[in-house]
Parts: sequence; C-alpha cells; structure tokens
Amino acid sequence: MKRFSRFVLTVFFTLLLAACSNPEPAGIPPHLREIMETNRAIALPPFPDDFRERADVFLTQGLTREEDLRIANEKLRILFSPGQGFREIRPENRLSDSIPREDAAKDINLLFDLMKYGYAGYRYFGGDEVFIPIRNSMLERLAKMPDTITGMALLRDILVPGLGPVIADNHFQLHNITLWAPRLSARINEEFILRKIDDGFVTTIDNIEYRFIEATFLGQKVDGILPTLTRDGEAAFVFGHFAAWDPLGPQPMSVLLESVKTDEELSLDIRLQPMPNIVSPNRLFHQYEINGIPVIENRHLDSTSLEAEERIRFRKSGESLRGRPVVVLDLRGHKGGFEDAMLAWIDAFTWRRPMFGQFFGEFRLRSMSNDEGRGNGPEWTSLLQSFSSKLPNESFLIVLTDGNVMSAGEILAGLLRQFENVIFVGTNTRGMALTAQIMRDGLPRSGINVIFGTQLNLRPDFSQFEGVGFMPDLWVPPTESLGRVLAFIERYGLAHER
Repeated sequence: MKRFSRFVLTVFFTLLLAACSNPEPAGIPPHLREIMETNRAIALPPFPDDFRERADVFLTQGLTREEDLRIANEKLRILFSPGQGFREIRPENRLSDSIPREDAAKDINLLFDLMKYGYAGYRYFGGDEVFIPIRNSMLERLAKMPDTITGMALLRDILVPGLGPVIADNHFQLHNITLWAPRLSARINEEFILRKIDDGFVTTIDNIEYRFIEATFLGQKVDGILPTLTRDGEAAFVFGHFAAWDPLGPQPMSVLLESVKTDEELSLDIRLQPMPNIVSPNRLFHQYEINGIPVIENRHLDSTSLEAEERIRFRKSGESLRGRPVVVLDLRGHKGGFEDAMLAWIDAFTWRRPMFGQFFGEFRLRSMSNDEGRGNGPEWTSLLQSFSSKLPNESFLIVLTDGNVMSAGEILAGLLRQFENVIFVGTNTRGMALTAQIMRDGLPRSGINVIFGTQLNLRPDFSQFEGVGFMPDLWVPPTESLGRVLAFIERYGLAHER
C-alpha cells in the first residue's frame, strides 16, 4: 500500500511540474531552415580568386592627373563665389530661365567630365565608347535649338533622353529625375495553398488532393512556386513568379496539376497579384511590443543633430533586446541614409560587427574631381572579404522588408544575412546599391544638379543587383507581414525561452 501511495505521489508531482513548465517550442520547420540556408548561399556567394582581375573591365581607365586637376579647378570656380562661400547643391535649386546655347554646351561638356572622373558607373555602362557618342549627339541636337534655351529644356529635352536609355542606376539623378533601373518583383496567388511533401508540392481543390507538375509563363517554363506565410502563420507555399512586370501586363501563369489518387491532370490559369508596399511613418526609431514580442521599427538612417538622442535610444534598444527569444525588426519602407546607427544597433544586439565586403566588392574612385584628393590619383581603391561561416546570434531575428527598402536599408539587410537565426519576410528590396558614396555637383549655367555615386559595388558573382535587390526567405504581402509573422511566432512556439 505504501509503495502504491508513493507511486501515486510521484505521478502527481510529475504531472504538476509538467503543467507548470513552459511547453517545448515546436521550432522552425526543417523545410524553412533549408530555404534559409539556400538563400544565404545565393545572397552571400564567395568571391572567386580572379574577382579583381575580372572587375577591371568595369573600372574607368585612362584617367590622368592633369585632366583631373583641370576639372577640379573648374568645379572650384563654379561652386565658390568670393564673399559668398560655396554654393549649396540642393534639389530645390531653381533652373535657369535663359541660357545662351554656347553656355549650355559648356554644361554638357562639364557633365561628361564630372562623370568620367567621378561617376563609378561610367565604365560599367559603357565608358568612352558609349558616352562620347552620346555627348556628341547632345551637342548636335543643341546646335539645332534656339540661340537661348531654358535649364528645363536642357534637362528634359537633351540630358535625360540621352543618358536615360544607357544608365540604369537608382542613385543617379539629374536634378529631380532619377535614371531608374528596371524593377523586378514577385506576384503571387493565395487562392491555393501548397505544402511540401517529399520532393514535391500538393494542394487541395474541391476536396481532391493534387500534385504540382509544372508551371509556364508566357510560354516559358518557370518554377512557379514561392514560400510564404499564411494568415494563420503556417510556413507554406503559393503559386508565384518573380519577373519584370511593367511591360507584361496582367498575364496569367498556367499550372499543370495531377490528382494524387487517379493521376488525372488538371490545367489552371492562375492570376497573379502584386504585393503592394506599405505607407510607413518616416521615423528613425520606434520600439513597442505586441503580445510580449518586441518590435523595432527603423525607416531611415538620415544623420542629423536633431536625432542624436533618438540614435542613442536606438542603439541601447539593441543591447536591451539581446538574448530575447525572438525579435522583429521592421525595415519596410526604409529610405536609406547612413548606416552607422544601424551598425551600432547590430553590434549592441549581437556583440558582433558584420562586414560590408561580404556581399559586394567595393571599388571607390578617388579623384580631385569628386573631392577625394588623396595621393597622386585619380585611382581606384578596393575592398572585398569572404567568410566561411555565419556570425553567432542568440535571438531569432525576423526582418520585415518590402520594395521600398533601398540604399543603406539594403546594406543592413545584407549585413544581417551574415548572422545565424535571421529570417527575412516580405518582398525583395528595391535594388539600389550599384553605386554609393554619393557626390553632389551642379552645372553652373543651367542650375541643374547632378547626383551620382563614386563607389562601384559589384556582386561576387557579378549578378545584377540594381532593380533586383535582396530576396526574402518568405514572400508575404508587406501590408500583412507583421500580423502573419506574429501568428508564425505563436504557431511554432518561437517566443518560448530556448
């Protein structure tokens, strides 16, 4: 009887302890871990041994010290007025109402001088072979115009039509006009939810289970499936396709399915929907919690003295969240800026500082013309670094992205890819990092501002980044991504201490 009582008490206390303890988290599904690992290999490929040698073709050649000094001195005369100091280059600067044709020609020649000795993409988009004929064509067109023209006419009728078809650089601006790169994005269809089984995918339609066979778009076979989060937080799959959509219009994607039981085939035309970006507040830092899950918002990294206190709070939030089981970092709508504040946050959050050179080879053009008067230039300097292992990170960090994450915001997304336990949810980023280290100049006679990057960033595999950006691990409409991520955390028990 005593043995029986002891047994009952043992069972009772065992059950009591089990009931009082936190349930073991379900954890991230294996197929999602596999997606994350595959995407890191794509986002962070190693640099080949001959990378610098192959990159030479993109670096402007034939730069001379004498020409560099001539252009730099001309800039100095343009930008500096005795008694008034330096002319500030601002987007709102007014264009000239009247320019003699010969002065407009001088502005055209100066623009191409500034580009050759300062713009990092000069050779990338063709170099002298492309740009000298464009310049000559501009001068020929100008010669057929009236004796005096306006700055607006020079901008919109000559400069933009000449350079727009050649330069696809999201950092390149002529006054208020950006020479955008073609934009790629994904469209999805959430009417059908697919789940991974063995080496394939299945979905249920009218209570019949179908196996996915293939997908075609505009007559070409495509993968046709993208990983996602459902509204109730399940890591699943949907029909989708990543492409440049603007010229295509609302074309459907055809999918071929096969009944699991009968092998009967079913062909469907799937209408794919765009995933709109959010309209987000323009703020450096905002921290809050939802159901105990910490959320950090970072929408820009503009550096102003008015935000010094906010930047300090931002950095300290990383330190205070270190070791939390799960943290959501919301970068949606990130317009860029200077990444120093975010690097400080990453350092505080992980005790590690990642390296820019992991995902871009950096080539910076130093010359007097772009105000980098160091050494005997003009010259190119370079930086690239390869790492064989990811950096440690205790917390599971979920990063929200959309198509408006650009420039420094994308650099942050690249830096965070170097860490363990980081997942990206939303859509691809804008693709705005081909050039960096922005220089602002002005064409003095027309009043046209010229803005471009003096640093060329090349992917280790030389793949296109501009207009493409970094891909997410899970494709989720940005307007719903936060809610779905919270459901994902709950569904898989990610908020429990590990």
